[in-house]
Amino acid sequence: MSDNYKITQYSVNTILGYVENAQIAIPEIQRPFVWKGQEVRDLIDSLYEGYPIGYLIVWQNSQVRIRGFGKGGTKKILIDGQQRVTALMAALLGKKVLDAQYRSHRIRIAFFPLAQPGEEKFAVNDGTYEDKPGWIPDISVLFRRDFSFRKFEKEYKDRNPELDTSRLEGAIDQLKGIVKHQVGVIELSFLLDIDVVSEIFIRINLQGKPLNQEDFAMSKISVNEQYDGDLIRNCIDYFCHLIKEPSFMSILAQNETEFMETEYGKLLGWLGQGEEFLYVPSYADVLKVVLIAGFGKSKIGDLVNLLSGKVSGRGEISKKLAEESFAILGAGVKAFVREDNYRGFMRALARAGYSCERLVYSQAVLNYCYAMYLLMDMAGVPSEKKDSLIGRWMTMCLITGHYQSAPDTVVMRDYKEIREAGMEGYLRQIEELRLNDTFFESVLPEKFASTTARTAQYLAYLAAQTADGTQSLYSRSETTGGLYAAKAEAYQILPKAYLERCGFKTRETYGQVANITYISREVRGIVRRKSPADYREDLLAHLSEEEIASSLAANDIPEDIFLADADNVPQILALRRKKMAQRIRKHYESL
Repeated sequence: MSDNYKITQYSVNTILGYVENAQIAIPEIQRPFVWKGQEVRDLIDSLYEGYPIGYLIVWQNSQVRIRGFGKGGTKKILIDGQQRVTALMAALLGKKVLDAQYRSHRIRIAFFPLAQPGEEKFAVNDGTYEDKPGWIPDISVLFRRDFSFRKFEKEYKDRNPELDTSRLEGAIDQLKGIVKHQVGVIELSFLLDIDVVSEIFIRINLQGKPLNQEDFAMSKISVNEQYDGDLIRNCIDYFCHLIKEPSFMSILAQNETEFMETEYGKLLGWLGQGEEFLYVPSYADVLKVVLIAGFGKSKIGDLVNLLSGKVSGRGEISKKLAEESFAILGAGVKAFVREDNYRGFMRALARAGYSCERLVYSQAVLNYCYAMYLLMDMAGVPSEKKDSLIGRWMTMCLITGHYQSAPDTVVMRDYKEIREAGMEGYLRQIEELRLNDTFFESVLPEKFASTTARTAQYLAYLAAQTADGTQSLYSRSETTGGLYAAKAEAYQILPKAYLERCGFKTRETYGQVANITYISREVRGIVRRKSPADYREDLLAHLSEEEIASSLAANDIPEDIFLADADNVPQILALRRKKMAQRIRKHYESL
């Protein structure tokens, strides 16, 4: 292990010297500066008081693209500690930083050298410290190579003639002395496996934060400019930003003109239209989907090894393998961000009823489904067929719990079977094996006895109602899907108080999802929390017998709900569970 890393001590001054001379640099793999000004101020204060500021972790590599410095050469590439080093650059060297919108700005730290014990010594200068008596508006002036204390002292005394400046030189010396502060630096070997690097991060990082393997993968992607790694990384990063903030397109158009003219940049042009999407992936999601669809693997560590050209089980490095892996990755990322694929996936989900965020069971399921969609795209499956198959696939996954146990193993099996039999053939096998009469008549109905309203099966039921445009119970205008998307409160068809009077006092009866639906505010004013038998007369003042019967049928509620009593409540709820399952079956078959 000792050959894989070494621990050294550098002074802040040495680190700053490396930064200025590009011998230690923040590579393009890193995201924008996310610290707030107060955190920069706190770091400087910690150094001033002599407190430790944690380890930095660096990586020696000759190919990493570095902001503003070209390639790395023999430079030390900063892997962990970006925020601290960037804060030092900003506060002490006066460097501009990029914010979350990739806009360049200054963070200026003001200093009050004559502060008494208990008084504030440092502050973020938002403009209020420019002429504040005794304050130095920007400490970076003290760290310039041409700084002269005697000249500074004269100017300071001229500006503050009323202050006792006898302690000025000592305070300035103490502040300038922070550059002698020693910082621990862990230098990692470039050839380390990702699992080993992760373990180092877990054991050494003072915040106790384990290395995010996706971050490390993004590092590896940026390493090889020869294979467009920098473009791939930017495409992923900018796509994920644009999908959340379309206005970011104007910033890219202004600041990233070279990238936007590349093939990768042009693929992002459709994202600046201000739309909201159901599927909002992070860069980790993008990597996961492309890894599955392009490589047939599920572990990020496998991607890192492939991009490094590591031949499995042989301990060899293959340039050809690295080149092929980058080609597959690039093609996968392009497929992921392409407008026709992304919109096609959204269209397929909406057609199947999954049209709002509340109907999404998990981001992981969306990732797996999009991976399957991209697999079909790679196989040349026509658009209409993809829509049908992915809608059925999504519903199948929810009602069977397809990815609930050992999802990585399951998705690898999916990949293998789809590559061999095609999506349609493989889905047909699953349907014959799992989605038979027994499943819809016995297994699925019991899922609606759950007292958790966000079960995958119940979401599939709501999606079926959404896709069908089902009118909510007793309503002529509001749909169930619309009410659910608007976060309407669930309504108990047989109210808890009524069921308790009938002798059913457990949540397993009144709280089961077969006993809930969604109703409009107008209808709620009619039915309130009464039993169906008690509100039926009031309801007939608004709807006809035929309309009531039709509404009950549309919402899979037995007509004898108005006759519910101690003797038949279990039978009524059991019948509704069966009707809900049959609704899903009918919807599934319509897809």
